[in-house]
Amino acid sequence: MRTSPRDRRGPAVIALCLALILVSTPVAAGEAAFRVVSDGTAYEASVEVTGSEHAFWTPGLMGERVPLQVEDIEVLGPSGPVEYKDAGRGVITFPEGNYTVTYQAPVRNNHLVAAFDDPYAVTVTLPEGLDVRNPLIGMISPGGVVSSGTNGTAEIAWNRTTGVEVRYYTPDREILLTTFGTIWLAVALTMLLPLLLSRRRGGG
Repeated sequence: MRTSPRDRRGPAVIALCLALILVSTPVAAGEAAFRVVSDGTAYEASVEVTGSEHAFWTPGLMGERVPLQVEDIEVLGPSGPVEYKDAGRGVITFPEGNYTVTYQAPVRNNHLVAAFDDPYAVTVTLPEGLDVRNPLIGMISPGGVVSSGTNGTAEIAWNRTTGVEVRYYTPDREILLTTFGTIWLAVALTMLLPLLLSRRRGGG
């Protein structure tokens, strides 16, 4: 007995709907975590990688890819560390697969920058004593959400991004800013008060 066109139409519509759902569903972003060390001069990174190579780079002044100086590199697979080869210009290669690449890199002037070829879910953890929440001396790139972590740490998270930027500060810089702000406020009041008093007398 031949199946009617109407009977065949149902599975075809379902298959089309499933295909559209798969196409429209965004691919889950990999995860990358950066932990700034206690003195703020370096960070330890953990980045999920799929493929056969990984590039360590940072954006230059003109947006160009500048090889990043890193150390303590490890490529970790499901069964443990995997051997890699240094291909030069900040690129390492390894057998095709899914890995977590860990490494350490320096931070200059309390300014952490990380860039990716594909979107990542990124977390940056600052140790106790470092912060970004004062907008006058700290900053984070758009999309970052700051929260308090354990043991006095601060955590900044981005759900999906190809680059993050964090400028953090130490308590002494915030104290210095507060001190200068107080001094300038006192100077401003000292200069403005006689002017306001003279205007009041003149109006009287």
